[in-house]
Amino acid sequence: MADVLDKFERSYAPGDIIFCEYEKGDEFYIIKEGKVRITKIQDNKEKTLDILEPPAIFGEMAIIEEAPRSATTIAETNVKVAVFKKHNFYELLASNPKWALSLIKILSKRIFDATRRLQILSLKENEAKVLDTILMLVEWKGIIPATYQETKPIELEEVKVEDIAHWCGLDLKECEKYIVRYVNMGRLERTANKIIVKNLPDIYRLVKNKRKLQFADNEL
Repeated sequence: MADVLDKFERSYAPGDIIFCEYEKGDEFYIIKEGKVRITKIQDNKEKTLDILEPPAIFGEMAIIEEAPRSATTIAETNVKVAVFKKHNFYELLASNPKWALSLIKILSKRIFDATRRLQILSLKENEAKVLDTILMLVEWKGIIPATYQETKPIELEEVKVEDIAHWCGLDLKECEKYIVRYVNMGRLERTANKIIVKNLPDIYRLVKNKRKLQFADNEL
């Protein structure tokens, strides 16, 4: 597959903008080498949403529904990407059905994750953003918070407060404040490299209620 991707390769230097938020897009990208930073303007500030590495895919909504870019992407290092428009994307799918199926699965997960991240960022309260990010990390383990009834704590391995702050678009100090609060309440526990969710149903109810209240306020 590497030979196929070489045909569509494009390079960027550190700091190069690959595309900007809100601009019209007609391409999507597969990272071959390097790191790409995803940013979004929120409350008039640029916030980093993610740092992507190979073989991550980004910009896929341009192929699926021709939507404006929902974020800005910047080359964090020297970057090589394979760039696809609709016509050469279909050519690629037709030439390698097995790879096409794998790509469709990746795209489906990326769309779900991107939608989930936007749900978190749409919350007005920073506390709710932190808690909903924890719910998202639990979901990544294949656990559904809405139906979870067990009392066994859920360990989020290799997760630090810095990661949670990064995923929900908050600075570390602000995120730390809420993590400490919920540790003191006994709903979370933390070690050097993991967050342990001790009461998932309670956290789920808190986020659900905060989202419901925000929706009610928006309706007024």
